[in-house]
Amino acid sequence: MLQVSNKQYQLLTCPADWVLFGGAAGGGKSYGLLLDMLRHVQGPHAQPRYRGAMFRRTYPQLSQPRGLLDTTKELFGQCGSKFNHTRSEHLFPSGAKISLLTLENEKKIEGYLGAQFDQLCIDEANQFSQKNVLFLWGRCRSACGIRPTPRMSSNPDNDSWLFPVVQWYLDSSGYPDPSKSGVIRHFRVVEDRFEWFDAPQVNPQTGRVITNSFTFIPSRLQDNEFLMKSDPEYEQRLLQLSEQERERFLEGCWLASSKTDTEWPRECFFNVVVDDHQWPSIQHQADAVRLFAVDPSKGRSTKEGDYSAITCLMQMSAAKGGLKYVDCDMRRRPPGQIIEDLFGFCDDPHHPVTSGDLVGIEATAFQELLQEQVYKYAAENPQYRLSQFLRYGGHLVPIKDMMKKEIRIRRLDTPIRQREFRFLRNPGTLMLLSQLRQFDGQNRKGQYDDGPDSLDMCQQLPVQLQKWFDEQRK
Repeated sequence: MLQVSNKQYQLLTCPADWVLFGGAAGGGKSYGLLLDMLRHVQGPHAQPRYRGAMFRRTYPQLSQPRGLLDTTKELFGQCGSKFNHTRSEHLFPSGAKISLLTLENEKKIEGYLGAQFDQLCIDEANQFSQKNVLFLWGRCRSACGIRPTPRMSSNPDNDSWLFPVVQWYLDSSGYPDPSKSGVIRHFRVVEDRFEWFDAPQVNPQTGRVITNSFTFIPSRLQDNEFLMKSDPEYEQRLLQLSEQERERFLEGCWLASSKTDTEWPRECFFNVVVDDHQWPSIQHQADAVRLFAVDPSKGRSTKEGDYSAITCLMQMSAAKGGLKYVDCDMRRRPPGQIIEDLFGFCDDPHHPVTSGDLVGIEATAFQELLQEQVYKYAAENPQYRLSQFLRYGGHLVPIKDMMKKEIRIRRLDTPIRQREFRFLRNPGTLMLLSQLRQFDGQNRKGQYDDGPDSLDMCQQLPVQLQKWFDEQRK
């Protein structure tokens, strides 16, 4: 007799294309994914041509004691399956098959180029890259008539690609928001970025839906009554973990970083994300000043290289509370695209550039060449607000700061600890916020800190402007 918790039942009955399930230890994540595949392999609705796939990143994760391999043998064995160790797949009496697979690195992905999955389950999807998950999703095409669906599990991990995907479902402290559990949203991926919608989007030419549906169903140990009964001491063992790990694995907090040596405690980032309607509407220039900074990258494509960041820091006056509102457009893009995006960013209704604002661009090494291109683009495209800003006396401030990046970012310490920043909820700004949370004061190769660096540039713009004026006088 199969036992199903209430949360697992929500997973089994969910109509969304993509479902992320779990988000804490002991919530029945892996078991729920296995149950979801069973409906197609046995009983009156069995599909003989069904081919399901269950992924873990490495084979030791599959074969560890009481891991997926042991669990599938016990669970699927009740349905008459025979496990083929050579092919690593379960064959059911109906003819359906479920494979247990791994994807340890980028090279191994080539082995799945010809694969075809009717259903895809990824256990601990936070351990996979976004690129690999999207690739496996592209291998889903059904030959047996069922609708291909990815089902994923994950523990809280704000270092992974899943964090910005799931953040809408969290409260300001990083815990799952019960009112949003199971709410279906719609997305499409454009140049590796998730774009979100409240309803399905349709191509006006073809009439076909161009988005997929997604939801997050959180499940904790307390939601798994069967494990609570069979191992009542498991909760006590989780309580012995460090505070960070306890918040992650027992309470399901996504802001409790897997890193324990970060520069700022996570409490500094509680209740700092604002939605569009919370962004202040400026009535006159005395209310605020906007500081724009561009941190270009050498990236030659949208898939490789560093991120480039275009950031606006809107400093409110003391009379308006003195908070610092942050919006950021951060992504990988070729250098030429940065200029076009800067002009569009300065037109954004949240922060249209105007007289009295400051706009700066990093001007060390190759970035110095971009300044001339900005002025050229302004002359060729006078319709933009930034073009008018530069035409009527505004300056493009060159930012030349030779201080080490990790020290520059530490200059954000006071407003972070005093919780003066407010971050606009969108992918680029949430990525910047995630980089601030993960910042550990080290300068390591492959570490992304372009967002915090651009935010520091914004704060330093008045100083950089004065330096530039001094140089001009000399």
